[in-house]
Amino acid sequence: MPAKIDTLRHDINELMKKGDFNTIVDRCHVELTMARRERQHQVEIIALLGLADAQCSLGHFDYARDYANQSVELSQKIHAVGLHVDALNVRARVLREGYFQTGEAYQDYTDAVNFAYEAGDMRRYGQSLMGLGEISSNASESNKHAWKIIDIARDLNDKHLEARAVLMLANSFVRKNDYDKASDGLLVALELAKASGDRLLESVIIGQQGLVLIQNPETFQKGLEQQLTALEVARGMEAIFHEFMRIYTLAMSMLSKQDMAEARNYFDQMLALSQDVSHQPYEMYTLGMLGHWQEVNGKPDIAISYYSQAADLARIVKNPPYEARFLYAVGSVHLSQWDFEAARDNYNKAKAIYQSLDDGRNATRITASIVYSYLLAFASQIMKLVGMSPNKPE
Repeated sequence: MPAKIDTLRHDINELMKKGDFNTIVDRCHVELTMARRERQHQVEIIALLGLADAQCSLGHFDYARDYANQSVELSQKIHAVGLHVDALNVRARVLREGYFQTGEAYQDYTDAVNFAYEAGDMRRYGQSLMGLGEISSNASESNKHAWKIIDIARDLNDKHLEARAVLMLANSFVRKNDYDKASDGLLVALELAKASGDRLLESVIIGQQGLVLIQNPETFQKGLEQQLTALEVARGMEAIFHEFMRIYTLAMSMLSKQDMAEARNYFDQMLALSQDVSHQPYEMYTLGMLGHWQEVNGKPDIAISYYSQAADLARIVKNPPYEARFLYAVGSVHLSQWDFEAARDNYNKAKAIYQSLDDGRNATRITASIVYSYLLAFASQIMKLVGMSPNKPE
């Protein structure tokens, strides 16, 4: 007979906190087989969710997405609202962490929030709202969601949910460059994470503390050491997404210090990791960052090459927002070289993608860049007519 629902759910949660993802995979494969044999659909869904969560953590994103999709479909079929909310949240996590498909993840989180609220399930409502807050591009919105979730978590006496909410609150302060408030929040989040026994969450918070510390030259080295500690924990657990993003944060930390060689070292580690797990979305993201490194390093032609490769991969993996982002980057580098026609060609391609996505904000932003390119081209012609040789922008 398959395990009882509450027992299996509890065991998966505890193993996730310990980072024992392979044990979850082994256990849930057995439970899934037995549940299907016994036609225990709720146990089947929980096993699918355990597999999706664990495989996502291990970087097996295609498997994770398949398991998540199965759980969404089955929970909808049997009208299990709570499990359907769980399935939407897990699928959103896979889409976001594995494929950078934030639009699709946002829709799943929104649906989960609505279903949980209508069912009066405050724990699941808070968990779903967490996803919306984490994915939001607006720091004030994340801040607002965080406070709401903190209240819910305290009412439920859920230290783990509260720790994640306080971490999100602290991250919203980081995005606003309010590092004192961020530091205070991270200290609280760390204590809550320790109380809940989530080692991976602890390491994430320690890494974010490092991000805050590097903002001050006097504590830069300590901040770097904390980020490296967080990276080693992620590697030890084989938590691929956290490893990938921590390397990214280290690379950006080195860029902020203008240590170009060390930044490149971390970007190369990102590329090696993406190729090691044979995951094109991660390779796409890394190629874009290598383009940024080359651009900052004063190598526009190489930057264009990397950005173009990233755009091509984004097209292959069907991620139009990132394709548009990289096309815009190509256009901006061309513009910096006074190649106005090439700049506008890439800007227009990016604009067309944003328009197809009904993303008016970004389409308008690119329209402004196109207008600016015409103004700059006109100014350069005037300068030539009066016998001046225009200098390319730095």
